[in-house]
Amino acid sequence: MTLVKRLALAALLSAAPAWAQVDAGVIKVPAAPRAAKAAVQKGLGSAKEDDDEPAFKPSPKGAADADAAVLRAILFAFEPAPTEIRVIAIEDLGILGDARVLNPLANLVMDPNPVVQAAALRAIGSIQHPRAEAILANIVRHPSLNERVKASAIDALLFQNTPSAVAFLAFLTRTTQIHPMLQQQARRVLQELPPGRSSL
Repeated sequence: MTLVKRLALAALLSAAPAWAQVDAGVIKVPAAPRAAKAAVQKGLGSAKEDDDEPAFKPSPKGAADADAAVLRAILFAFEPAPTEIRVIAIEDLGILGDARVLNPLANLVMDPNPVVQAAALRAIGSIQHPRAEAILANIVRHPSLNERVKASAIDALLFQNTPSAVAFLAFLTRTTQIHPMLQQQARRVLQELPPGRSSL
């Protein structure tokens, strides 16, 4: 073997991968493993795409922080604590605006403490969601809740700003199955709507 051929072979060997086999001066690369073949056959993407986009995508940090905030506020709202602490936690739930807190807030409307009741009702009213609207309507129809709580629910229905909420308020003005004071409250709320909305 001439000197030139030896130098060329040395260059090839240094450039070849460690797992390549050299036989009589010819570099033999083993066939791709089965898993790699299957990945290519399934069209999982090229190596370039793998470089651009990592295989593992961690969930956004903001989502985890929001979940932790919701859970912390729910714990403080239900935990035995001074009324002020519970009210602040309930108001935080309303500020977060997460629809997942609506059912726990509905339970807090039944709390024996009237201050907690009122805070839970305000928090529900601040979240625009079909479930919030349904809870407010159920509060108005509830057989044993205080009329003051029901009147607050009628006020909160206005802020749902949906045709179904307006239709329910209009129904309340006509039905005889509720206290006359609640009928008056529904009429008052409908009068605050822009022209044309109260006719729905």
